[in-house]
Amino acid sequence: MRFSQVFLKDKFYIQRIIQSLKISENDIFLEVGPGEGVITQELLKNGAIVIAVEIDYNLVKYLKEKFSLFLEKRLFIIHNDFLKVHLDDIPFQKFRFFSNLPYHITHLALFKILENKQKFIDVHIMLQKEVANKILKQKNYLHFLLNYHFEIEELFIIPPSAFSPKPKVFSSFLKLIPKPSTFDLKFENKLFNIIKLAFLHRRKKLKNVIKGILVEYENKRAEELEFEDFVKIALNYE
Repeated sequence: MRFSQVFLKDKFYIQRIIQSLKISENDIFLEVGPGEGVITQELLKNGAIVIAVEIDYNLVKYLKEKFSLFLEKRLFIIHNDFLKVHLDDIPFQKFRFFSNLPYHITHLALFKILENKQKFIDVHIMLQKEVANKILKQKNYLHFLLNYHFEIEELFIIPPSAFSPKPKVFSSFLKLIPKPSTFDLKFENKLFNIIKLAFLHRRKKLKNVIKGILVEYENKRAEELEFEDFVKIALNYE
């Protein structure tokens, strides 16, 4: 499948997504990977403004023909890789985000969303169920990082049969709401560097990973700790 894209075809799930988005007239959406425009069409129908980022030239051409009446009025198409798009160049201060993330860019796209969280009112994404589980239910660096910066809710699961070509995995539809940071940037960097280091060596006891760690955590491993434990470690780490 070109660019690892799969296209949502099932009308039931298309409507569930639209209902979940709760679109208001003149909402501004950044849609990454619009594909054949099934969600784009619903966004436009409900009065939204859409900035669509599409890497596939053939799909760009198709979208321009399909939505010619909306072009440069309520639909703006950027032919580019989302990872290479400078969001500061988009002429809107804040916008909503929607994407059926291509599998091969999932993690990089999540980090890009995180780095630009101040631009997003909310974020709705479809991604592999396995990745969603890592974010929601498993202790790891990505889990702690994303849950620190966003309120995250799994809205529903989408089966492989809803897509074409049919993927081998289930997908999860997530809603992320940016939340204000608890700590200043300097401490955040320190904290998440510690968390990242701990999970890079998840099988080792923390005394063998983090020099001068508090005695109570010396014989523990990263997955045994809660976020508050890492905060305590960072507060006491030189």
